[in-house]
Amino acid sequence: MTTRWRTVPALILAAVLTGLLSACGALVGLGPVPTGSVGGAVDASRARAIAARVVAAAVKADATPTSAGDAARRLVYTGDALAAATADARLAATTDAKTKDERVLTSAPPIVLAVSRGLTYPRTMVVQTTRAKSGLPVLYLLTTPDVRTPYQIASSAPMLPGASVKIFDPLTQGSLPLGSGTGLSVTPMALTTAYAASLAFPPQAGRATTPPVPNDSFAQGVRASAGNQSKGMNGIGTFTQVHTAKDVVGGLRVIGGAGALVFVAMNRSDSFLNRTTGTLKPSKQFTALTGLKSVTSEANLSTLEIVVFAIPDAGPAVTVAADEHLYAASGI
Repeated sequence: MTTRWRTVPALILAAVLTGLLSACGALVGLGPVPTGSVGGAVDASRARAIAARVVAAAVKADATPTSAGDAARRLVYTGDALAAATADARLAATTDAKTKDERVLTSAPPIVLAVSRGLTYPRTMVVQTTRAKSGLPVLYLLTTPDVRTPYQIASSAPMLPGASVKIFDPLTQGSLPLGSGTGLSVTPMALTTAYAASLAFPPQAGRATTPPVPNDSFAQGVRASAGNQSKGMNGIGTFTQVHTAKDVVGGLRVIGGAGALVFVAMNRSDSFLNRTTGTLKPSKQFTALTGLKSVTSEANLSTLEIVVFAIPDAGPAVTVAADEHLYAASGI
């Protein structure tokens, strides 16, 4: 007898994100993009040209889930963003047409929201595009480590409904670097570590019940999904979920240095343990990654979670954008 999974993390969280992102996020307080020199290093028209080139190259690479696309992705993405884009390409054949359609961007050129100040490296840009179907803003972190390396996408995520981003210093002045997070209400890594721990399922004994980011729709959706996964395993086995802080990708300070927009990454591990004599039928994503069409004992999935926080100089942080990318799986 075959016992089927009622839900699978790769599917249920994607559905949660679709629900969370169905309403349009808002970039509050962002006026016309200033013109002039950008931190004395590159003028605003050049910054916009760089952003347009990088985003266009990313769109083209994402539409090519082959070895040729892999080469293109290595040119346009770096770090966690490259891992995410590569993972998405591996699962392109299992992605439904509706989801693909929802990711399509408008033809409008990207908006450069901020650039790092000064002539030194590494350099950073924060850029925004918009999804055509939903009107949802997507935030990108573009970086270059040295004069020889073109700007690449280091991180990106769609904004959550109702989220906003504070204005940055003018492009003519450039924005202060994130650094180690000194002067913020909480350092980015400390926040990421606490945030990851708060998402564990079942909740970790002894952990504070107050979430590190209040009124966080992404975290609420993750917790609800984990609960549904656990219910789906009732009478079959057990489900556990662990989130761990991976790294602080980068970011820039907002106007006057009174806070920062910060891109971080976490790893999520989902584990299913079958306690019956039957088999579990996994999702097509799981099968694509493992080649397994059934699981007799246990299944494990690994997902890269990208989160963008707005961390003020005083008070609680806010989650403004989030995305997730299933990249590995195993089973017995």
